[in-house]
Amino acid sequence: MAEALRPEPIVRFEHVTKTFPGIRALDDVSFSIQEGEVHCLLGENGAGKSTLMKILTGVYHAESGSVYLRGKKVEVGDIHQAQQLRIGTVFQENSLIPHMTVAENVFLTREIKNHAGLIDWNRMYSECVRWGKELGVELDPHAQVKRLSVAQQQIVEIVKMFSQDPQIVILDEPTSSLSDHEIDNLFEIILRMQKKGITFIYISHRMEEIKRIGNSGTVLRDGKFVASIDDVKSMDMEQIIKLIVGRSLEEQYPARESHIGDVLLDVQGLSVKGLIEDVSFQVRRGEVLGFSGLVGAGRTTTAKAVFGALKKSVGRIFIDGKEVRIRSPHDAIRNGISLLPENRKEEGLILTKSIAWNLVFASLHKYKCGPFLNERKEYQDVAQYRDMLSIKAPSLERQIKYLSGGNQQKVVFAKWLCAESKIYFFDEPTRGIDVGAKSEMYKIINMLVSEGNAVVVISSELPEILGVCDRIAVFHEGRLTGTLDRAQATQESIMHYALGGQ
Repeated sequence: MAEALRPEPIVRFEHVTKTFPGIRALDDVSFSIQEGEVHCLLGENGAGKSTLMKILTGVYHAESGSVYLRGKKVEVGDIHQAQQLRIGTVFQENSLIPHMTVAENVFLTREIKNHAGLIDWNRMYSECVRWGKELGVELDPHAQVKRLSVAQQQIVEIVKMFSQDPQIVILDEPTSSLSDHEIDNLFEIILRMQKKGITFIYISHRMEEIKRIGNSGTVLRDGKFVASIDDVKSMDMEQIIKLIVGRSLEEQYPARESHIGDVLLDVQGLSVKGLIEDVSFQVRRGEVLGFSGLVGAGRTTTAKAVFGALKKSVGRIFIDGKEVRIRSPHDAIRNGISLLPENRKEEGLILTKSIAWNLVFASLHKYKCGPFLNERKEYQDVAQYRDMLSIKAPSLERQIKYLSGGNQQKVVFAKWLCAESKIYFFDEPTRGIDVGAKSEMYKIINMLVSEGNAVVVISSELPEILGVCDRIAVFHEGRLTGTLDRAQATQESIMHYALGGQ
């Protein structure tokens, strides 16, 4: 009887199937979403979540099955038709045009015009600022997008989506580049919009976010429907994780015995004009050092300066007690330093090249045999790292652009493992990685330090910093304000230094 009284769902999928070459991304998926809810779409990387949402928004087209909006069957032809149906999206990978301004991106194809049919720039700028304030952020509508950080670009994406006045909002990993404060602002907006009747489809690997913001949920695994969750807040987190990965999660942060040795990397007085000033730190063999702090505090800048990707104005770098000169990433790689970047698509991968090409590009010297390359050894290593990191793809020749965001991140990770560095900077290493794969990443980090390497982990997730690192260096406005041992570190003590405390 209760089922009969249940209102017509705002979105309903019936027997949706979608295949790509060698992969069945969606296999007979059926479920529904009620109006006004925050519906969490859950699953590991490659489970089919983003593919299903791209079908809803007309980016992809299903081979079979149907999509219904408020009981009416629809065939969404493209993203513009989705906008006409009042479906708004923020996908995991941003769609902004780098050389255009914030305002131009926010109102792209929807430019505000005056009575003469000309673009009314003043109104566009003021509307852009107004929507930024709605999100609790300050936007410079004149700023070029390419000059913004990854976090700032994500905020522009969110502003752009809300400015389209949607009734159904799809958020695919919307907080992956946001600080805790920015996440709080976003959640306040979600709750405020939800009270106005807007329906949210929320995709995230962060279980604490799901429990905090979600109402109902659907779990996908390997392209198939697994379960519906009526109330994600009341369900035990371990139960949700077991549905997602198909097994219980024994331990989120795998235990390891610390065998910390001599100083491997010693950075003294590092400065980059206008960004960081007088940063000094050491990392020992067998140690994981965490870089914590708010977005823009200087963590990524420090890593890039050590790696030679940013020009330092002053500072000295020592490896095994010997001073080295690093003027470029090539110098860094030659000295055994690697960097997994925050923005994998622009800085870590060549999207039009294959998995195999991307994986070995930084370590071609290993495979030189006179004027030739040992292709057999190269292929063996690529296959080994693919299996080690569970990279899901039909072939090692698959172009990177066709992989999910999480699998792209795994390829960047594998690239530096293949290069056999001894000092690893991992900038947001588990961003976009599902709950099952995160544990695998932590095991890889443990393996690296157990072999006497040094690892620096930059993360915006405080539980991750506390769970993985032996020591934590905290940044505030370009300076290193404090370093904490794991035993004395808490979320509160880290935030004390991150906010400028001494």
